[in-house]
Amino acid sequence: MGVFIYKAGLSKFGKRKSNIIHLIQEAVFNMKTDISDVDAVFIGLMNPEEFTGVGNIASYVLDKLGLYKIPAVRIETASSTGAAVLYYAYAAVKSGIYKNVLVIAAEKMTEMPTNRVTKILAEVIHPAERKTGATMPALAALVTNRFAYENKIKKDVLKKLLFYVAEKNHYYGQFNEFAQFRKEIDFDTYIKSKIVSSPLSLYDCAPISDGAAAVYLSSEKGDIVVAGIGQGTDRQALCEREIITSFESTKAAAFNAFKMAGLSPMDIDFAEIHDAFTPFEVTGLIDTGLVDKKEIIRFYEERLGYHDGKLPVNISGGLKSRGHPVGASGLAQVVEVYNIMNGKYNDEISLKRCDVALTQSIGGLATNNFVIILKRRGSKVKSTLRYDFNDKRKSKKEKMSKIPQIYSFTELYITPEGVNSPLNLVMVQRKQKKFLARYIGDVKPKIGLKLSIKKMDNGILYAYPEAGFIEKIRKRLKKK
Repeated sequence: MGVFIYKAGLSKFGKRKSNIIHLIQEAVFNMKTDISDVDAVFIGLMNPEEFTGVGNIASYVLDKLGLYKIPAVRIETASSTGAAVLYYAYAAVKSGIYKNVLVIAAEKMTEMPTNRVTKILAEVIHPAERKTGATMPALAALVTNRFAYENKIKKDVLKKLLFYVAEKNHYYGQFNEFAQFRKEIDFDTYIKSKIVSSPLSLYDCAPISDGAAAVYLSSEKGDIVVAGIGQGTDRQALCEREIITSFESTKAAAFNAFKMAGLSPMDIDFAEIHDAFTPFEVTGLIDTGLVDKKEIIRFYEERLGYHDGKLPVNISGGLKSRGHPVGASGLAQVVEVYNIMNGKYNDEISLKRCDVALTQSIGGLATNNFVIILKRRGSKVKSTLRYDFNDKRKSKKEKMSKIPQIYSFTELYITPEGVNSPLNLVMVQRKQKKFLARYIGDVKPKIGLKLSIKKMDNGILYAYPEAGFIEKIRKRLKKK
């Protein structure tokens, strides 16, 4: 039995005066279909208790939609909540428990100050890492700096690469009537924007948003079928992962989705990739197998991700331009794909091929990720290819230093509530172990710099250049 998307709708994203219920009602209304025959409602919100002060929200939403006699449940997996709610609604229809299901995902975030929202979002981070003052942008920046180091990408090339992502997604945001940002940006605007957590600037980070998405799932045959769907998880703490520049959770989710669909990355016509941070679009394309790592810079330089390119990516504007109401984003990606497949986008950016699409959604710092493959019913796509998502990198047999050294670093400017700005953070490696610390050295941090570590009374670790290193620098300066 297949599971089909019968209808889909979005609310307008952005800083909205509407409350959470009005946003949901707007998305449901925009589906333009009768919902009185649904058997159950699956609702995804990440943190309505903190953002809106409403608990037991599944019952509350059903009451306001006039559907209070049928089953309802709320699902949450951090910023992949919208994809998770579709995943479990899909399972309920596929199993035959329900025939028609209404899937809703939403978040209302903009009524709070930025540092308060930052702190709430940081609650999904491992407590030990959160204690240092780390936020989601800070962890994303640590991943980005390490990615550049491992792939020998120079600082100026990295900035250009990240700009290409932001430029593309802002370009397409102007065509999306539901998007928060509908203006293009140029390199001068991008490079002058405020640093959030080095090297990530304001235009590298998706905005705080309000918004909702709705999907009507059914076992009745429709035009768009959910061909494959996969979920993958990883260690909660970024420091406890062997590799931080590639997300095992995405690879596992992609493997399961492709296996279910009987397809390979070569069969995907276009994609919606989770770009809460511009580097995550880059790593998302690599982890799903859509673009080879060796080709990633060329992919952006040659604009192969545009609507007339080899693999259109985030032509909805992505989270970066459409907005990122965290609970809604994963389902919004699916709605965008549905609209593109049904020709509901501007003719200027219509696609030559749009029979098979992939969405990828990241939960937390890649601890709970989803990949969904949608297919137009009747499209003749039969793949004989298979893709191996195992990381083929061989671990180097190198001597791990007993002396702690910097594995990655960032300077965080938009700090959570109660933490002074700027905050220098380093990921420290000692033998096989990694951990986060606040950096207080006079020497500019760089990967490989040897450190001394001190634990203060507040329980926070502080790192500073190892004494022997400082002496070497002084001797060199004297000689000069």
